[in-house]
Amino acid sequence: MFRFTCVDFFLRLIPESFILIWGIHIFSKKTIDMFKYILSSLMLAVSYFIIRCLPIYFGVHTDICIMLTIIIVMFIIDIPLIKNVIGTLLLYFMLSLSETMNMLLLSGLNIDTDISVLQPITRFIYGIPSLIIFIISIITLKFVLKNKKVIPNYL
Repeated sequence: MFRFTCVDFFLRLIPESFILIWGIHIFSKKTIDMFKYILSSLMLAVSYFIIRCLPIYFGVHTDICIMLTIIIVMFIIDIPLIKNVIGTLLLYFMLSLSETMNMLLLSGLNIDTDISVLQPITRFIYGIPSLIIFIISIITLKFVLKNKKVIPNYL
């Protein structure tokens, strides 16, 4: 079974949680309070690390992480529930899409993508493209939301 290391925590989970919380702020059009942003991102990263170390099936930890993200964002950042749930699900979809695109890219380059046998630094290097794709998709979301009325006012 795949186990996270401290290298994975610092090089993957922390940046990913900061990007995720930033995306939720963008979706909900809420200004960032730096203390709450850093606190919620670090709490999310630590929670993800603990959840991913539990002896549960691979897909179950994602569902738990989604629920935990909704709870942390709702109580710490004070984003209303509807915006929070929609934003969290949208951001997790974008994250999954970016990781899928990264896996297709690595497979197209004939690179072994079995993360359970890779060293932590190699996993981090192979994961950089998905983080870049995720950031670009959030910037695109920010541009779309700024220039068009995509989100109804009641959300």
